[in-house]
Amino acid sequence: MRLTHPSIRPSGRLISFGFNGRPIQALQGETVAAALSAAGVTTFRHTRSGAPRGLFCGMGACFDCVVTIDGRIGQRACMTPAAEAMQVTGDDPATLTADPALPARQEDCDVLVIGGGVAGLCSAIAAAEAGAGVILLDERHAAGGQFAKPLSPSHTDPTPDDQFRFGADLRARAERAGARLEAGAMVWGAFAATEIAALVRGQSVTYRPRRLILATGAHEAPVPIPGWTLPGVMTTGGLQTLVRTQRVCPGSRVLIAGNGPLNLQLACELLAGGVKPVAVLEAAARPAIGAWRDLARMARAAPDLLRNGAAMLRTLRQAGVDVVWGTTLDRLSGDDRVAQAVAAGRSYAVDVVALNMGFQPEVGLARALGVPHRRVERGPGYLATETDGEGRTAIPGVFAVGDGADLGGARVAAAAGRLAGLAAARELKFQTPSDRSARRALARGERFQDALWRVFAAPSVPIVDQAIICRCEEISAGRLRAEVAAGLTSLPALKKATRAGMGRCQGRFCTASIARLCPKLPDPDGYAAPRAPLRPVPAAPLMREAGEFTAPLLRHPAPPVRVHALAPLSVETRNADIAVIGAGAVGLSTAYYLAQGGADVLLIDRDEAAMAASTANAGSLHVQLLSYDFDDATPADGGPAAHTLPLGPRSIALWKQIAAAAGEDLGLRTEGGLMLAEDAAGLDWLRRKSAMERRWGIESHVLGSNELRDLAPAVSDRMVGADFVPAEGYGDPLRGMMALLDLAQVAGARLLRGAEVNAIERSASGWTVTTSKGRVSAGRVVNATGPWAARIGRMVGLDLPVTGTVQQVIVSEPAPVLTRHLIAVANRHLSLKQQASGGLLIGGGWFGRFDPATGRTANLRENIEGNLWVSARAVPALNGLSIVRAWTGVNTAIDRAPLLGEAPGLPGLYNAVTANGYTLGPIAGQLTADAILHREPIDPHYRIERFN
Repeated sequence: MRLTHPSIRPSGRLISFGFNGRPIQALQGETVAAALSAAGVTTFRHTRSGAPRGLFCGMGACFDCVVTIDGRIGQRACMTPAAEAMQVTGDDPATLTADPALPARQEDCDVLVIGGGVAGLCSAIAAAEAGAGVILLDERHAAGGQFAKPLSPSHTDPTPDDQFRFGADLRARAERAGARLEAGAMVWGAFAATEIAALVRGQSVTYRPRRLILATGAHEAPVPIPGWTLPGVMTTGGLQTLVRTQRVCPGSRVLIAGNGPLNLQLACELLAGGVKPVAVLEAAARPAIGAWRDLARMARAAPDLLRNGAAMLRTLRQAGVDVVWGTTLDRLSGDDRVAQAVAAGRSYAVDVVALNMGFQPEVGLARALGVPHRRVERGPGYLATETDGEGRTAIPGVFAVGDGADLGGARVAAAAGRLAGLAAARELKFQTPSDRSARRALARGERFQDALWRVFAAPSVPIVDQAIICRCEEISAGRLRAEVAAGLTSLPALKKATRAGMGRCQGRFCTASIARLCPKLPDPDGYAAPRAPLRPVPAAPLMREAGEFTAPLLRHPAPPVRVHALAPLSVETRNADIAVIGAGAVGLSTAYYLAQGGADVLLIDRDEAAMAASTANAGSLHVQLLSYDFDDATPADGGPAAHTLPLGPRSIALWKQIAAAAGEDLGLRTEGGLMLAEDAAGLDWLRRKSAMERRWGIESHVLGSNELRDLAPAVSDRMVGADFVPAEGYGDPLRGMMALLDLAQVAGARLLRGAEVNAIERSASGWTVTTSKGRVSAGRVVNATGPWAARIGRMVGLDLPVTGTVQQVIVSEPAPVLTRHLIAVANRHLSLKQQASGGLLIGGGWFGRFDPATGRTANLRENIEGNLWVSARAVPALNGLSIVRAWTGVNTAIDRAPLLGEAPGLPGLYNAVTANGYTLGPIAGQLTADAILHREPIDPHYRIERFN
């Protein structure tokens, strides 16, 4: 329904577009979501499980409202303007469409401000008025943020209220000062303080600022109760955007629930638009006589705000809208949209429910840059950025201000933004005025906000098992609690085990809830690391051709300094027949097969199991030779890579047995692998490679262009042929590792987590392994530590030729079925496959950055761009998709053959190390177990003696 107002009038012309074949009337200038809401449409799409979804956050952060528009998948209805004759659907298109990509550019500036809310605008004004060259980036059609957002272009208001005027004044002042306000600008990556990647109205731009001010704002905290994913259930801010700026409401029976004065403001704005709310449920208790001190502090700090609050309560009372204090929602229900709400035993008939239990700072950019954070225990808890009094962070040249750094409201944001803008200008040697008034305003704002929080203090909403925690992946609290009961303790481990937090919203609306379910609340370093892109970004504008390369080797990679939170464990002496060091794919497989054979096995890991390369890879099950395995320098017999070929099919067969034992498919699919050729020279190279593969017993077929088209129609027409290996495929490494962990423990293997190995020495019984959790006495020891195997080897005087490389993986948004094959390209770095969820997993050995001081890895912007370019060259449909995440991990590097068997001169000390550990983990583990239990010989091609 469209709302009324004494002075606000529609100004956009009437247009029409189609939604699932139904004509929808719209006003030019309003969003697709606004037009659908005006028409009473709340269900925009259905998830893969069939659950309905609609508008939720209303600010482009949750991605619940994604639809297909004119063949372009994954478009946010809340951010996309309606256009004449556009076709909108909640289904995947038959053919993906992409917007034309513009040439990329780079731009330098004195000060770059990210975020156009109150804090960002005030920062930009202060720096620009001092003479600095300022660029402000904001994703919306106009700056203002949530508080100072302007009226939609579809409407005009000759007498705007104070809040609209405040935003208009800030925008006008920023432009007068010379700041450049870039609307429609999405920042997708922060690779350094001087390397900020953004998509500005479809064009890829890399900004190189001298000073960076992060004013990224906040999003609303999750309220995970049963039914909160139903269409018609929205955040209070999302509904306020519809009501206040778009002048629509998706229903007439509106219930508002949660905590804080924003809910009261929304209720009053609904009344002004002609909609009487059903009720306002406030979680905080009604302020009692004891609150007078805080009310007095508020009156001294900001009397006008206190008067506004009293006026809102008076307006609601006069209109007969109940404000029910000390009450929280229990559950919501409905079919294709919310229809009933239950709170404190009372049922409400509803069309729309607005939820707000506070906010969470948008700290992804700051965390990506390595800025320190602290955890704030308010509401569900959140991370706040560590800054000084001028917004300066520990990273030189980087400032963080406003609600994106720590929650404080609009007045705190305005003062803090001005202080940061002045400080940035001063650092660049510009003359700046006194900042005393801004400091006084900041102090007043903080006093008011502290008192307000005490007045509105509310208990946390209990999380019941039936509640969906991760809206994107549809993971319930019960599922997460089951994983905790099974032994997982850290937030990243729960994420990997369940995929919670891996959807389009990237954990914005579930991370706080997952943290609450952990046995111990994580500290700031215990949260999953933010990765580029910081939110889904179209792939096509990022694509850039890059030359082929040899990935740099990490000679002595330091293990990560940070490990995950684990349950306390006593320091004591432990005994085992066999100690396996390293709980990745090889270590878990070794422990599994040893335990199956009756051995007493203790699996030792410095962290949670399967937290390194085994779950950071792309899930390829390789059988054929890779592009960098076969060249003119390759020996006549194919060398180590060819010697390893027979292990691939054997290991894949073991993966299938593991899946059967686990009772699930583990995402395994073996419908063959294609290595594509772009020209005649590439096809000739494939013929020679295929002959080598057949020599070592691998079924391999060289296909011409017509055969390739018939087999894989999504492959680019520029490809002239392919090497097809039927045994290849892929799986889900996350599910695979969790299954291996469960099976190993069921078989009897014990797990010692959080135990750093510091020394290994011979003893009367065999070996003594000294760990941070005490000594382990074992008859035999297996070194299965992957890229850190050389470090373990040095403890016993063994020089292992094992290094590591940082490799990246990229995943796209879900897409229609494009391929069932593992795809590579001759003489280029690429692996590409499509998961059961629809997302394309893209890898191929493109390398990332390694920090030797911390052991952390990170993506490189140019390698994300290069990897995407090669991918689209193979499968052009990728041009029509967005990428959701990219990540990195340290992969093992040897000579392309595994390193297995007992170490010469060190009886009872075994190595089990291999590159391509996800594919070969099971066979490497089985061969190692057979060598230990049955003295089965290891093929000389895989023993350390081959290195002389």
